[in-house]
Amino acid sequence: MSDYLEAQDRYYKPGYDAENVESWVFRTYGRVFKAQFGMDGSKHEKMLDFGCGQGAAVRFFDSKGFDAYGVDISERDIARAREIMPHIKDHFAVISPKPKRDNVFFGGGFDLVISIQTLYLLNNEDLQTLIESLHAQMKPGGLIFASMMGPGHHYYGRSVEAENGMRKVDFQTERLTVRDYYVNFTHSEEELLNRFAMFRRVHVGYYDLKYREDEGGSFHYTFIGQKV
Repeated sequence: MSDYLEAQDRYYKPGYDAENVESWVFRTYGRVFKAQFGMDGSKHEKMLDFGCGQGAAVRFFDSKGFDAYGVDISERDIARAREIMPHIKDHFAVISPKPKRDNVFFGGGFDLVISIQTLYLLNNEDLQTLIESLHAQMKPGGLIFASMMGPGHHYYGRSVEAENGMRKVDFQTERLTVRDYYVNFTHSEEELLNRFAMFRRVHVGYYDLKYREDEGGSFHYTFIGQKV
């Protein structure tokens, strides 16, 4: 495993405490998956959250009737997800930080794949490998919803160029200490579309929040695409 992936693994090993689903997930469910595609869980659609953390999004989609699954590199987070959702504890798995094209999670055949604030942890080569793998595991007509960190995020100004598309982030504030953290920033809508060129574009958007003057904004592009 490469040095940058070992650094990412160390960073997320302690886990990431986020047990509540984010607004950009449940609002996208209502505004796009349900309203535009009729994908509301009533058909027990199969979905995967890649980088699920403690399973907040999996729990949301499970509550809507989806056959919901999640994978993550953090053993602690997956253990917590299984505690929170014992009725689907076998729907979670710890995976390697290193993606492979022939990976198949839970038999594949997904109607929906989401990956929020995860894919940009991979360099250009590994990101392409993962996108090809996820594409292969989706049904024709299936949807993907992903977010990618843009240069409007305050991490960008606290980073330096690294290798293969990555930038290394190091800084400390009153609340945060970030060391040896690598981000593959997406610099424009055009670059976003190129990254997900295997999919038909459905919607491109963004979300951005700012709570503290000393941390700045948290700009992320969002991409919704369809396998054709």
